[in-house]
Amino acid sequence: MSSSVISKDVLVLGAGVSGLVAAKCLAEDGYTVGVIERSSDVGGLWTFRENDYGVMRCTHINVSKYNYAFSDFPFPEDVPDYPHHSDMARYIKDYADKFGLLKMIDFNKKVITVEQVGEKWQVTCVQVGEDGQEKGDSKIIYTSSYLAVTTGHHAKPSWPKFEGEETFPGKIIHAVDYKDPDFNDCAGKKVLIVGIGNSAVDVAVDCATLGRCPEVTISTRSGAWIIPNYIFGLPTDLYACRFFFLFPRAVANLIFGLIISLLSGSPWKWGLNPKMKPLETQPTVSPTLVHHIQRRNIKIAPNVVKIEGSKVHFVNGTSAEYDRIIYCTGYKIDLPFLPSLIKDQVLKEGSNEIKLYKNVFAPDVGPSLAFIGFVQPASGGIITMSETQARWFAQLCKGREVKLPSRQDMIADMDTDKRSQQGRWYKTARHTLQKDPTVYNDEIASLFGAKPNLLANPFLAWRLFFGSGGASQWRLNGPNKWSGAPEQIKRVPLPGLWNLTGYLLLASLLVLITLTLRCFCALFCF
Repeated sequence: MSSSVISKDVLVLGAGVSGLVAAKCLAEDGYTVGVIERSSDVGGLWTFRENDYGVMRCTHINVSKYNYAFSDFPFPEDVPDYPHHSDMARYIKDYADKFGLLKMIDFNKKVITVEQVGEKWQVTCVQVGEDGQEKGDSKIIYTSSYLAVTTGHHAKPSWPKFEGEETFPGKIIHAVDYKDPDFNDCAGKKVLIVGIGNSAVDVAVDCATLGRCPEVTISTRSGAWIIPNYIFGLPTDLYACRFFFLFPRAVANLIFGLIISLLSGSPWKWGLNPKMKPLETQPTVSPTLVHHIQRRNIKIAPNVVKIEGSKVHFVNGTSAEYDRIIYCTGYKIDLPFLPSLIKDQVLKEGSNEIKLYKNVFAPDVGPSLAFIGFVQPASGGIITMSETQARWFAQLCKGREVKLPSRQDMIADMDTDKRSQQGRWYKTARHTLQKDPTVYNDEIASLFGAKPNLLANPFLAWRLFFGSGGASQWRLNGPNKWSGAPEQIKRVPLPGLWNLTGYLLLASLLVLITLTLRCFCALFCF
């Protein structure tokens, strides 16, 4: 068995959006970077592959192009607010081309083991074909001083277990394998979808429309708030702003729940029956699901209790027969290449609960190993969060001004964050990684001097306070800031609702100041 050795300053595992942005941020700070990618293309899940993991044929991103973007590489103007997966794949490739990232990537390499040898990281890989199978018996060994794992938290499908599912005569698949009704032999069939996240809703609508399925049912254990992708004519994620985060959580939930009910009707009316408040969960975004429920094209059912042949029984005592079952039940973090000692320091066994400082660093390992993209945005996209993490990692690699706190302080911070998470989100596996992007990015950016300074530019401050601000706001300051950031922030639409609220608050403040001055003059001026 032959082997070759390749040395880099930093190795990045994965060439999805998190891996690419990590490579770019590290390279612009002068490091030699090597990226190891299992497939033959960049983009990760955003690359459509008919016979492999990746997006469905119908997939559009459910976050607007203003917030799901690289900070210094905005989408072209002619791309719609919610790009199709083909637009997304093209955008990612254009980003890789512009910043010279393709030359850093070794494609069709599967990581077998990662070891820490002295002060170096050693990554052992094998060559694989398009089908993911190993080719030949030679191994490639990479060494580096720093390592970024960017394989993300959508690595391994999570399969539920139901009594009697082995008796089901039809096909049972996971959403990761779903492409379209014809490819997956769902067209014209009775389909049961388990789960009510964004993938579940996309599959349900796809089967009900393109699949011409006579019956489509969504089974949900906890219910959901279905959020339209536009509110008052603007993308919904543009309303996630610093102003809104000032509201007490109970008030914010009341406001958002009222807006949803005014636009789509009460979720209880449509049988969605959410067990959580609207801002206690990952949003399920759909412009059409409620309409299909209204027209009886899609039904909502509670959790499955057991399966008997083609008949599925639900917890409310009802049952129905189906030809296909699609599990849209999320994913598990999978890090098979890590040694057990490090894996135990990173991930709680059997769960998606990570043991990382700020979702990035293991206190017992230190700054040489970073986990980029192991976070779930509550609104907005993963790209800005991964990019902020990567910029922080790049500064830590320098080991000069930016450093990690002590092990004790990191563990204390993690304990505080865990308690905060438990109070903030409804308790499910999908919420263990959940963060509000604006709050999280501000927190991480403040650690290396890139948090937006709202006092430095009053005009931009208004847009950053009463609008989402878009991806470029974290390039206003700090290392490798972007001169085009102010102009790009101005291109992000400002929600009229918050803008009007801001003007009313400003007018109220001016009236208050005027009345105070008049009272002062009446009392003390002669």
